[in-house]
Amino acid sequence: MLYPLLLTVAARAQSIEEHGVTRATVTIGRLTPQSSKLFGEMAHQRADGADVYIADVNARGGVAGRRVVVTDRDDGYSAERAESEVKALIESDKVFAVMGAFGTPTLPTVMRVTESAGVPLVGAVNVGDDARHPSRRYVFPVRASAFDEAVATVKHQTTVGVKHFIVLSCKESFGPAGAAAYVAALSQAGLPAPEIKFSAASDDPKLVAKRLIEARPDAILFSVLPKPYAAVAREYIGLGGRAVMLGLSVIRIDELHTVLGPLAAGIVLAQPVPSPFSAASSLSNEYRRLMSIYRPGAEVSYNGLEGFLEAKILVEGLKRTGEKLTRERFVSALESMADHDLGGMLVRYGKGVRTGSTFVELVMLKSDGSIVR
Repeated sequence: MLYPLLLTVAARAQSIEEHGVTRATVTIGRLTPQSSKLFGEMAHQRADGADVYIADVNARGGVAGRRVVVTDRDDGYSAERAESEVKALIESDKVFAVMGAFGTPTLPTVMRVTESAGVPLVGAVNVGDDARHPSRRYVFPVRASAFDEAVATVKHQTTVGVKHFIVLSCKESFGPAGAAAYVAALSQAGLPAPEIKFSAASDDPKLVAKRLIEARPDAILFSVLPKPYAAVAREYIGLGGRAVMLGLSVIRIDELHTVLGPLAAGIVLAQPVPSPFSAASSLSNEYRRLMSIYRPGAEVSYNGLEGFLEAKILVEGLKRTGEKLTRERFVSALESMADHDLGGMLVRYGKGVRTGSTFVELVMLKSDGSIVR
């Protein structure tokens, strides 16, 4: 007569063998700067992209019979707040894994907390290369690094004959990290890497523009928030500056066009995913199709496609893990993704390997805010 009791205990033990896992669901935490004035819109776009992929997975029965549930918390783009919120995801919400974390000041903290707790983190993003070097067992970056973007940018420009670069950065936000990526890329190419640094909060944009004119660059590699960059760019163009301007993907195309208007024409930005509007990309086609089903009328964007890609990798890891879902088995499953094709984009993981994607393409803005690839 003890058999029913033993079976009940065994079933209960199986259902709680890992936080965030039941017979019917697996709960994933997501930490993003939703309330940030600078990056809130980016956070919402990325979340939309991830959510439509997960919604479709759930509509088709989930993974190994489990529905994927996402619990959101907001770090406000603050390192202190990120620490408390990711701890809350792990300790209070008891999530199985964390996804979507991004932010130059917040990511090191998030990685430290998740790594210490043995909680997998999928989609770690900042302008530095903290998620890859050194590699961390529980951290799986997805997009190409800022250094990859900088290398692709410098290589393209040298191919068309550009030799004289200057790195322009502001001291705020991601400015120094982006500048470091550009300097490293120029050094790797055997080129000098002169820099102009300024404070967006206190320096006169006209004086910064005059320094650019005096430097006479052929190309300006900028790591500056859109609004202060626009102030400098207007002055620079007004003074007769004609250098090509190139930036990192962290700078949103729509925001840059909003602050510069037609003067944004000709600016080149790196992108770590294919154009979300491309008919030639099966990944982009899938993203647009699911957006039309689960978020009809919502904006299609590069950031949305990036969130979609992160969700796709997370789900692929869950599928490879199978019915017996533990964090250690999930990490091993992700590590089995060597040159895995997610629809025209390859990601690479392995034991001690956290490359993720190295895909980078450059796009040029037109006067109406659209792009030319």
